[in-house]
Amino acid sequence: MSELKLADEFPVLERDDWRALVDASLKGRSYETLRTRTADGIIIEPVYGTAENATPLPAAPARTSAEAWTLVQRADMPDIAAANSQMLDDLTNGASGISLVLPGSITAGASGVAVTDARSLQRLFEGVELDLIDLRLDGGRHGRDLALLVLDEYKRRRLDLSRCSLTLGLDPLGAFAHGGKVTARSELSRRFGEMFTLATGMDHQGPVTQADTRVYHGAGCSEAQELGFALATAVDYLRMLEAGGIAPADAAPRMSMMLTADADQFITIAKLRAARLLWARLLDVSGLAPTPVTLHVETAVRMMSKRDPHVNLLRATTASFAAGNGGADSVSVLPFTHALGLPDGFARRMARNVQSLLLEESRVGRVRDATAGSGHVEDLTHELARSAWSIFQTIETAGGMMACLTDGKVQVMIADVRAARDTDIARRKIPLTGVSEFPNLNEAPNKTLDMSVPADWNIAGASPTAGVETCSPLQQHRLAEGFEALRDASDVHLADTGNRPAVFLAALGKPADFTVRATWMSNLLASGGIDAVTGPPEEFAASKLGIACICSSDTVYASGAEAAARSLAQQGAKHIMMAGKPGEMEAVLTVAGVQRFVHAGQNMLELLNELSALATGDSS
Repeated sequence: MSELKLADEFPVLERDDWRALVDASLKGRSYETLRTRTADGIIIEPVYGTAENATPLPAAPARTSAEAWTLVQRADMPDIAAANSQMLDDLTNGASGISLVLPGSITAGASGVAVTDARSLQRLFEGVELDLIDLRLDGGRHGRDLALLVLDEYKRRRLDLSRCSLTLGLDPLGAFAHGGKVTARSELSRRFGEMFTLATGMDHQGPVTQADTRVYHGAGCSEAQELGFALATAVDYLRMLEAGGIAPADAAPRMSMMLTADADQFITIAKLRAARLLWARLLDVSGLAPTPVTLHVETAVRMMSKRDPHVNLLRATTASFAAGNGGADSVSVLPFTHALGLPDGFARRMARNVQSLLLEESRVGRVRDATAGSGHVEDLTHELARSAWSIFQTIETAGGMMACLTDGKVQVMIADVRAARDTDIARRKIPLTGVSEFPNLNEAPNKTLDMSVPADWNIAGASPTAGVETCSPLQQHRLAEGFEALRDASDVHLADTGNRPAVFLAALGKPADFTVRATWMSNLLASGGIDAVTGPPEEFAASKLGIACICSSDTVYASGAEAAARSLAQQGAKHIMMAGKPGEMEAVLTVAGVQRFVHAGQNMLELLNELSALATGDSS
């Protein structure tokens, strides 16, 4: 039988052939206009060739199951009985791992399982076969106390810890960055050494420490910064463990990283790939034997929105797809209503099903390092690794991660990146679907659970804080918060007055003339919680509004914009705008009464705040 070769039907194209097609499509514009830059200044080319001399990534930890990665569900309901029911439901319906989230941990928000002592922990794990699941502890500042309780529970059940998958997740520096306080370094080293020795003595062989970057990502760091901070944190933990009597050669195989995955698919893939390269490089320069690092991944809080939250399902799908392709060992997907409050059963089921579909139906992850050889991904991986290594060296030169948190260097580094990103979001250069783009002012409310952590919650006999070190805590932010604040204010105004803030769109000419700009302007206004009322200029007075925006084509503007502006002014418009750039007509239109020209590239968040204040009569 002859072999069918479909590729033979197509011509062989080299990179230069694709470049020629790109140049032809530009119609005289520069090729450089298609280049973009990441938050780290890494150039993204519009066309890549096949990567040359691509080398395999360092090995990942051996899998104990056939799954490409562990599907982790968060246990974060404050009530012990509810949290137990939630875990059993998750494990029965597809989850193979649990992340036990305590109040006050980095992404707990106002939730977290209110474990207080050994008895409450036993009730929490009732019916849960701990030796058959992956368990990762997310205790935040209570990490050590939670780890001791959990180890005692494994011992009480007489489980063979060498055959169990348990990540203790100790991350005092992450808790330090989050809360601003931590026990003195010498005491941390002692406690680290004690915990490591205790766990090892019980035959625990999994990760003890965790370099968790979620607090830095939530504060606004770049991808290379996230990797650099993870590496610097890991090195600080190696030093603390060594000071506590644990040799680096023994400590390194028991370390893990917790990284974030967001909706930028290729950057997330490259970031996880770069993490393995960086870890291998660190061990090499430290003179330690090669050993794989466990990569836990959670979808990013930063990318999630309160408004139109179902879009978060799309963000989570892209992020978890990228995490799996990037080589994550475990993935936890935040429920789509996470930013609104404690998610209900439906939101949790959807978070679980996002991964189940990728694992069971799409078979994502069955091919290890599927993007290897891609010119774009390989280049981005190595550029991120180079940038991250440079950041790591900067932190090491300044005294290490703990020192750089204490003196504020890390905070300043993140603040600079966040400020640039916030500007791009305000200008809608970074679009947020459902928030700054395609907003829905009439969206239905979404359900969350009304369950809170007791105000006096604490773990009985919790370890005292000794010789406190302090730093400026990293404030957590979501990308959508600026626009959401305006939407919240609009809702309050609607509840108080029966109407939202509104702007009159003065439409000139035929629908074919004004529809494009009127639609663009209407969507822009809606992103700030402002209604749009569309009609011809002569109907402005009847609208009883104070703000007007002229909308039409450039051709109609040339013949009718000046007269429309004068008409609006005569009808009492307090503020007159025009959608689009005025060109040579700017002086004439300004004299006629136009006070602002609205077009793409401006700081829309500032504009919307001003318009909202004008429309509600609050100019303070």
